[in-house]
Amino acid sequence: SNVFNMMGSDNVQIDAAEVEAGLKETGGILLSDESVELAFKCGRDSFVLTSHRILRIDVQGMSGTKVEYFTLLWSTVRAFAIETAGSFLDRDAELTLFTQLPDRASSAEGFPRKERTRIGVDFRKGQADIFAVQKFFADKLLGPDEVDASESAVSMAGEADGGSGSMFSWMGDDSRMVDAEEMDRQYHSSPPILQGCEKVEMAFKGRRDLMLFTSKRLVFVDVQGFSGKKVEYMSVPWSSVQCFGVKSAGSFLDKDSELMIWTDFDDCFFPPKPDEDSPPPPPIPRYSYLELDFQKDKVDLLAVQRYLSERCLRVEGGRMVDGVWVPNMRPYDVPVSQDV
Repeated sequence: SNVFNMMGSDNVQIDAAEVEAGLKETGGILLSDESVELAFKCGRDSFVLTSHRILRIDVQGMSGTKVEYFTLLWSTVRAFAIETAGSFLDRDAELTLFTQLPDRASSAEGFPRKERTRIGVDFRKGQADIFAVQKFFADKLLGPDEVDASESAVSMAGEADGGSGSMFSWMGDDSRMVDAEEMDRQYHSSPPILQGCEKVEMAFKGRRDLMLFTSKRLVFVDVQGFSGKKVEYMSVPWSSVQCFGVKSAGSFLDKDSELMIWTDFDDCFFPPKPDEDSPPPPPIPRYSYLELDFQKDKVDLLAVQRYLSERCLRVEGGRMVDGVWVPNMRPYDVPVSQDV
């Protein structure tokens, strides 16, 4: 098993206090008031999560005298995902960070447009608590404070899940609204994805996958493989949603409505050409653009539109105007002309 772990470049969790002491002894790496909160090691390299940053230490060369210290600010991370380990041959859990880094362009086919827009870390199964890592990133990126409950959410509390309802919906993997309170109970404990102060406000279920609207983020639960043991939990904070749209169903043959979400990080993937003479395949947007099909008779599309408007346009706080509480709105990046 050690051979598999070495070949897979899997990290194991190590003592954070020892790593902090070593880095401060080195001098010039950590700030005086900076503390190491989680630390992992793979061979000679380290992945360190501190109170101020994400730090990757890459020891290079045979002698190990050449070392790269790569610092990623917490504010640079726009979304994150964890993926649990799968079956026997899939032994590692994974963390993926999504950034807006204006890094050098990748020249290799089959890679993202920028080299560090996705940063991945593998963890050895049984040697690192991937859900503790997820909670740590949630606390860092979403903050510990509670947020006001949505006025627009339709929770479907107490409503029984009637399933897909038709073969066409099942084959198309169309999602339906399910009980958000039940999902809230489940994902606070098994598995513990949500923060203690976080609440699932709307929930949608396809064949096996889920999309959760919480008070702080979008959560996509992607169940993979035949056994379903490998599951990805993708978190997109509401502040990372740049655009959204809903589309109603059409005629008899167009039976599903749609949700579209654009994020503010570049996750486009450019597949390699099948051969030299073929044109390059179209890019795959991955998490830069998200689309979900709904069963038109099992999702309140206008409620989805109202909810996204509330979560994406409003920011914390507000003011009283003529005895009415008016929430603050997200500021414009570019002022709108008064002449328009």
